[in-house]
Order: sequence, then C-alpha cells, then structure tokens
Amino acid sequence: MMRIFREVSSLVGAMGRVPGSKNNAKKKKVYKKAVKTWCRPRDLDQVQDDMEKEVRNGKKLEFEVDDDLPGLGQYYCTPCARHFDTQGTLDGHVSTKQHKRRLKEAKQERYTQDIADLGAGKTKEILPPAHPK
Repeated sequence: MMRIFREVSSLVGAMGRVPGSKNNAKKKKVYKKAVKTWCRPRDLDQVQDDMEKEVRNGKKLEFEVDDDLPGLGQYYCTPCARHFDTQGTLDGHVSTKQHKRRLKEAKQERYTQDIADLGAGKTKEILPPAHPK
C-alpha cells in the first residue's frame, strides 16, 4: 500500500500537478489565434485585384529581388499568391489540383456590398419623381 502511494506521489510531482500540465499553450486562445493567422494566404478579393492588374497591364506581376522570399521573389503564382524557388517548380505547380481549384475560385464573380444588401433583404427602390416637369 505504501509502495503504491509513493509511485502515485512521484507521478503527481510538486504542488499536486499532473506531468505535462505546465505548458497549457494549446488551451490558450491567444496562442491558437497566433498560430491560425501566422501563415494565412491572401484573401480572394486581393487575388482578384492582382489578376485584374495583370490583365490591365498585359504582363505578370513583377517583384523586386528579395532575399527572404523563395527564388528571390521572381517566380510567383498570382491565383495562389505563392512564391516558388524555380521556374520548373512553378510550372509543376500550375498542373496541380490545388492551383486549378484556386484559379476557379478567383474567376468567380466578385462579392460586392450590393450583393450582400440583396441577400439581407435590403433593396434600393427607385421611385419616379413626385412632380414631373
């Protein structure tokens, strides 16, 4: 009986804590939010703006040489908003399912405030003038 008590008390440790309960980082909301937003991709409306700029200018987006980006920031996929190391990697990415899905999403009609108002039941009524001339 005394032997079992010693084993259990050694497992519990100092101050009655269970082993592994010191780091409750997984339970902290601030930690979860930081991890969730750390590597967040660009939003769809931002990607649509970039694609519109490419169509307007007639050429792909160009970035300055940046040592922090993969491939010095020269190989960029606009619909996916990702940088790649080499042109070969970018070409391989273009044929993937992830790229095709993102491209399809980017080609959809933009979601505007007018569409949101219609969905909420708010309509803009255009009335004829009360006293026509």
